[in-house]
Amino acid sequence: MRLTEIRVDPRPVALARIGIGLATLANSVEAHGILLEIAHGKLRLPVHESIPAPNDIVLAAFLLLALGASVAVVVGWKTSGAAVALTILNAFVLLWDQQTYSSHRLLMTLLTVFLIFARSDAAWSISNRGGTVPWWPQLLMMVQISVLYFFAAISKVSIVFLSGVPLSLWVRFSAPWWVFTLMALATVAVELYLAFGLWLPSTRRKAVVLGVLLHTGIVTMLEEETVPLIAFAVTCLSLYWLFLSRPGLRFVDRRDGGEGRRRTARRRTDRATAARATGRPPAPGRRPGR
Repeated sequence: MRLTEIRVDPRPVALARIGIGLATLANSVEAHGILLEIAHGKLRLPVHESIPAPNDIVLAAFLLLALGASVAVVVGWKTSGAAVALTILNAFVLLWDQQTYSSHRLLMTLLTVFLIFARSDAAWSISNRGGTVPWWPQLLMMVQISVLYFFAAISKVSIVFLSGVPLSLWVRFSAPWWVFTLMALATVAVELYLAFGLWLPSTRRKAVVLGVLLHTGIVTMLEEETVPLIAFAVTCLSLYWLFLSRPGLRFVDRRDGGEGRRRTARRRTDRATAARATGRPPAPGRRPGR
């Protein structure tokens, strides 16, 4: 079966749709606040000089459209169209000013692109179209989250971060220096484990538990950026069911219309017939034809 032909249960991607919609709603409110400060006199850092400065009217329209599209995604109404709208709005926000950039917002933009093709409103939605859904958009979402975990870990492999000093400045509590060093090492180890462990049947349940603990710790321990971190956690955790329900893959070359398989079956049958006629058993490692 070709990758694009695999169909799966719609519920895991429906949960991902809800998580992405909620996270995008929170990120849109955050972006509106940043741009509103710029409109009221904060220093502008446009990505390109040709991009117009934000103003109250344009920002009000942006917020209204973003909230409406986010709610539509959450409830599963016109999901593909709403995801297209969110993709355009997110891209525009990223280009509007450099101060709106964050890896979380870029992640949301990519996930909404994949959501356009995922038929995520087949379950748990107003549309409730039913039926199975294509798996390949979910695969792209899974790859994206794994890439994020991998590079998040790699970017932290430095003397500065592993010393624990940055964590000691970011968290809500004080502790001996070695506690923050252990936390830094554990963070890198867990993120690397998630990047690969979520894919393996033998480790993915453990990876899910570690992922929940990681994101819970980030939200509860870090002192600033609480709302964006909650949105990020909701996004990542809502995708975990995609890994837990991942289908087993068996790739078949269909370029010959199945003729190759038929030839193989005929050869097996011929060998088995010859073995019965001569009284000799089939060759070791061969299955007799039926």
